[in-house]
Amino acid sequence: MEKKEHHSLFGFSLIELLIIISIIGSLALIVLVNIGPAREKARIARAKIDIRQIYNAIVLLEADSEEWPGHQAPFIVAAGASNNEICADGCSYGLSDCEAGLACDPSFPNEYPNWQGPYMENIPEDPWGNEYFFDTDYDIEPGAGEKWAVVIGSYGPNGQGNNQYDEDDVTYLLISE
Repeated sequence: MEKKEHHSLFGFSLIELLIIISIIGSLALIVLVNIGPAREKARIARAKIDIRQIYNAIVLLEADSEEWPGHQAPFIVAAGASNNEICADGCSYGLSDCEAGLACDPSFPNEYPNWQGPYMENIPEDPWGNEYFFDTDYDIEPGAGEKWAVVIGSYGPNGQGNNQYDEDDVTYLLISE
């Protein structure tokens, strides 16, 4: 009996390999192009969650002391006031400092009456590495006139701080005039 030898000719030609590589490369490019906007949306969502937690801490501070951070009166919009912001850049102190009253109680004479905190263990940085701010005279319609509000916010993706607000800020509106 003769043995039959079967030779299989399985394999890919060079052209087939190049086509497969170009398809995989095209798919990878599509994925990489869409990752940037998805990451930015995730950062904005994270900032909104952090801001909501800061808001909850402010509500607790107000319930105990009848004051907002910086010893500011609740639900008062300080239209056009200056130097009332609580932020890191260009401000005397930030939300994570004891003077704000959220993470620790400032010592006498700046203590808050009936303070029962801390209301947050620590105030996180926003997803772009900046501190959040609290402002009782935030212009919610810059360039279109002056419409003042009390907000908690992040300077957003461009990180433009030092009280330079712009359209990419991520904010939570507490009250407006």
